[in-house]
Amino acid sequence: MLMILSICLTSLGLPGGLSEMTIDSAKSIAGMKWLVDMEGFFISEMESYTAALKNKIDEIESFLQEVQSKREISRRNPEEFVAHPLNAFSLIRRLHEDWTQIELLMLNQPGLENLESIENGLDVAQPTDEDLNDAINGIISLQEFYNLQPSDIAKGLLMGQQYNASLTTLNCMALANACQSYNFDKYALKWYKTAVELYDDDRDGLIYREVFGFSLSDLYKNYTSVLIRKGFRKTAFNLLRDVADLDANLWTLRKDVYEMGKIDVPDPTFTKSTWFDVTGCLRVSHTRKNLSCHYEKHTSDLLRIAPLKVETLSLKPHIVLYHDVIYDSEISKVKNISLPSLKSPLRILHAEDHNLKLAKISEDYHSPLNLRIKDMTGEDVKEDTDFQIDNYGICGFRYYHTDNLESQDQTAELGDRLTSIMFFMNDVAQGGAFVFLHLNLTIWPQKGSALVWRNLDHRMQPNEDLLHASCPVIVGSKWTLTKWLHERPQMFSRPCKKMRKSKSHDQSMKFKALNK
Repeated sequence: MLMILSICLTSLGLPGGLSEMTIDSAKSIAGMKWLVDMEGFFISEMESYTAALKNKIDEIESFLQEVQSKREISRRNPEEFVAHPLNAFSLIRRLHEDWTQIELLMLNQPGLENLESIENGLDVAQPTDEDLNDAINGIISLQEFYNLQPSDIAKGLLMGQQYNASLTTLNCMALANACQSYNFDKYALKWYKTAVELYDDDRDGLIYREVFGFSLSDLYKNYTSVLIRKGFRKTAFNLLRDVADLDANLWTLRKDVYEMGKIDVPDPTFTKSTWFDVTGCLRVSHTRKNLSCHYEKHTSDLLRIAPLKVETLSLKPHIVLYHDVIYDSEISKVKNISLPSLKSPLRILHAEDHNLKLAKISEDYHSPLNLRIKDMTGEDVKEDTDFQIDNYGICGFRYYHTDNLESQDQTAELGDRLTSIMFFMNDVAQGGAFVFLHLNLTIWPQKGSALVWRNLDHRMQPNEDLLHASCPVIVGSKWTLTKWLHERPQMFSRPCKKMRKSKSHDQSMKFKALNK
């Protein structure tokens, strides 16, 4: 059976190192595609299993119909029934032979091969607790960054766009329990409320209770416990008054709330502002004056006949967006190379600061992409041949940071990261903006474009104005390709020019602006 499962997994296009693919699945949309095929395999096995069960039921019912038709006659007058030799013979033969076979049929468990396939598949490829937590954190990030309401998220209404996707009571309860464990009580209350509103006992009750171990009373207990902890005693009492007959523990809880007093005294910390107030993901960039678009044709002879399209986004600090500078063939090549090696960057980032996977690739410094970067920046790429590929996961995001390296991570040969070049390898259906917080600057991913900025000021010190983040991807996938050019290899490609002396500074050095 393991051989059959292995063949099935291979037919689904899964790599041999499947165990590595199951790690941090939720941190990469590309890494999750095979989960769809995996569930399809499970569904196929379950369909075969249910078909086997139905065949067994059909066989038993067919036998029952036969014996029940005779039972009606024998039940009215048993002696008269067996007095007929054909009836007597049939009865003896059935009891001697048929019922033995029916017993064996009832003892036989159909679909064991299908059950074994599903069991083995789950052993090999089931998402981990960490995967589930990553997926939960992705959904919660939508609330944090975009101020979305759980009731809207649950019905697939995201930032004004209605999608053909929704959440169930079990989904909402899992999110509520996670928020409660994180002490995100404000979010937990809304998810519990949404879970209660979505529950339909006629539709969900049987399978939820008998198969998934769901308890409606547990849902209400968790919901009201958070209400009470946050000071909403009257709200909790009114809720329990309507459902206390579901469970004796709810009656006890209702009694305790009554003795506390049915007055709401909300916890003052409960009204604190949420993350979306400071992330900038809901902001709209202000129109900046004195900005322009132009063709760059001066950094190499080739650009005289094929200039680069440049959009200036900020003058101070200097940030530009190049259009149509990475091609579909290059994007496909990068994705194909990186997909098997996408890994979670836990050694680099704190787990709560991101929801993405990355891979490293290296290109010869004479490659078209590296030469194009040299034309874009006017900087030397010989010592910086590495690229980083990021594929964002469920509601993939990265919190605010700068691209500067810590002193212990800098090498004597390279120094700090001087210039960042980020290529957008696809359009994002919704969300996924790149935001410079202090500059109130928002850049939406445009396939084929590249964002370029300088991380160090003219004194070669980190520029704190360049604090940036990737807002959560609401719907879709996001791929970026990033290259960092370090300061020390640019000693000759970026000559310094003297600045006038001032009262506050001695001799200072200033690098030429990008593309000038």
